[in-house]
Amino acid sequence: MYIRHWIASAVTLIAIGIPVYSFGETADELRTRILTQTKVVMISGLAVPARDYRGDGDPNNLEIVLLTKKSDGPSRVSDDGKVIFLYKASEKTQQQLITRAFEIRIARATAGT
Repeated sequence: MYIRHWIASAVTLIAIGIPVYSFGETADELRTRILTQTKVVMISGLAVPARDYRGDGDPNNLEIVLLTKKSDGPSRVSDDGKVIFLYKASEKTQQQLITRAFEIRIARATAGT
Protein backbone atom coordinates (compact mmCIF):
# COMPACT_ATOMS: atom_id res chain seq x y z
CA MET A 1 0.00 0.00 0.00
CA TYR A 2 1.04 3.55 -0.55
CA ILE A 3 -0.76 4.91 2.48
CA ARG A 4 2.40 6.58 3.73
CA HIS A 5 1.77 9.10 0.98
CA TRP A 6 -1.27 10.43 2.78
CA ILE A 7 1.09 12.82 4.48
CA ALA A 8 2.16 14.17 1.11
CA SER A 9 -1.48 14.58 0.17
CA ALA A 10 -2.19 16.40 3.41
CA VAL A 11 0.69 18.79 2.78
CA THR A 12 -0.74 19.38 -0.68
CA LEU A 13 -3.97 20.58 0.94
CA ILE A 14 -2.03 23.15 2.91
CA ALA A 15 -0.25 24.29 -0.24
CA ILE A 16 -3.40 24.73 -2.36
CA GLY A 17 -4.88 27.12 0.18
CA ILE A 18 -8.52 26.12 0.44
CA PRO A 19 -10.32 29.24 1.73
CA VAL A 20 -11.94 28.21 5.04
CA TYR A 21 -12.67 29.82 8.38
CA SER A 22 -14.27 28.27 11.44
CA PHE A 23 -14.76 29.14 15.10
CA GLY A 24 -12.43 32.12 14.90
CA GLU A 25 -9.62 30.04 13.41
CA THR A 26 -7.77 31.22 10.39
CA ALA A 27 -7.79 28.98 7.34
CA ASP A 28 -4.26 27.84 8.15
CA GLU A 29 -5.14 27.06 11.77
CA LEU A 30 -8.17 25.03 10.73
CA ARG A 31 -6.22 23.03 8.15
CA THR A 32 -3.40 22.45 10.61
CA ARG A 33 -5.82 21.31 13.32
CA ILE A 34 -7.56 18.84 11.03
CA LEU A 35 -4.32 17.54 9.54
CA THR A 36 -2.66 17.04 12.91
CA GLN A 37 -5.66 15.61 14.79
CA THR A 38 -6.68 13.10 12.13
CA LYS A 39 -5.61 9.53 12.81
CA VAL A 40 -5.47 7.02 9.96
CA VAL A 41 -7.03 3.65 10.77
CA MET A 42 -6.67 0.71 8.40
CA ILE A 43 -9.55 -1.78 8.18
CA SER A 44 -9.69 -5.03 6.24
CA GLY A 45 -12.19 -7.86 6.23
CA LEU A 46 -15.50 -6.04 6.63
CA ALA A 47 -18.28 -7.99 8.34
CA VAL A 48 -20.89 -6.11 6.27
CA PRO A 49 -21.05 -5.06 2.61
CA ALA A 50 -19.16 -1.80 1.99
CA ARG A 51 -22.40 0.03 1.19
CA ASP A 52 -23.60 -0.71 4.75
CA TYR A 53 -20.37 0.25 6.51
CA ARG A 54 -20.86 3.39 8.63
CA GLY A 55 -17.45 3.92 10.21
CA ASP A 56 -16.36 3.95 13.82
CA GLY A 57 -17.98 7.29 14.68
CA ASP A 58 -14.74 8.93 15.84
CA PRO A 59 -14.59 12.33 14.08
CA ASN A 60 -10.79 12.37 14.38
CA ASN A 61 -10.33 9.10 12.48
CA LEU A 62 -9.87 8.70 8.76
CA GLU A 63 -10.67 5.06 8.11
CA ILE A 64 -9.13 3.39 5.11
CA VAL A 65 -11.12 0.28 4.28
CA LEU A 66 -9.40 -2.25 2.05
CA LEU A 67 -12.00 -3.86 -0.19
CA THR A 68 -11.40 -7.36 -1.44
CA LYS A 69 -14.48 -7.88 -3.60
CA LYS A 70 -15.24 -6.01 -6.80
CA SER A 71 -18.92 -6.17 -5.81
CA ASP A 72 -18.15 -3.74 -2.94
CA GLY A 73 -17.74 -1.05 -5.55
CA PRO A 74 -14.94 1.19 -6.77
CA SER A 75 -12.43 3.11 -4.69
CA ARG A 76 -14.11 6.18 -3.24
CA VAL A 77 -14.50 8.58 -0.31
CA SER A 78 -17.60 8.64 1.87
CA ASP A 79 -19.75 11.78 1.68
CA ASP A 80 -18.56 12.89 5.11
CA GLY A 81 -14.86 12.38 4.32
CA LYS A 82 -14.42 9.93 7.20
CA VAL A 83 -13.98 6.70 5.23
CA ILE A 84 -11.93 5.90 2.15
CA PHE A 85 -12.79 2.66 0.40
CA LEU A 86 -9.94 1.18 -1.65
CA TYR A 87 -10.32 -1.56 -4.22
CA LYS A 88 -7.10 -2.22 -6.09
CA ALA A 89 -6.36 1.50 -6.23
CA SER A 90 -3.21 2.87 -7.79
CA GLU A 91 -0.92 5.14 -5.79
CA LYS A 92 -2.24 8.13 -7.73
CA THR A 93 -5.85 7.19 -6.99
CA GLN A 94 -5.04 6.70 -3.30
CA GLN A 95 -3.45 10.14 -3.11
CA GLN A 96 -6.44 11.72 -4.87
CA LEU A 97 -8.90 10.04 -2.49
CA ILE A 98 -6.93 11.07 0.59
CA THR A 99 -6.76 14.64 -0.65
CA ARG A 100 -10.49 14.56 -1.34
CA ALA A 101 -11.22 13.20 2.16
CA PHE A 102 -9.31 16.08 3.75
CA GLU A 103 -11.02 18.62 1.48
CA ILE A 104 -14.41 17.28 2.64
CA ARG A 105 -13.33 17.33 6.28
CA ILE A 106 -12.14 20.93 6.02
CA ALA A 107 -15.28 22.05 4.20
CA ARG A 108 -17.51 20.35 6.80
CA ALA A 109 -15.54 21.93 9.66
CA THR A 110 -16.01 25.31 8.03
CA ALA A 111 -19.73 24.74 7.74
CA GLY A 112 -19.90 23.50 11.32
CA THR A 113 -21.13 20.02 10.41
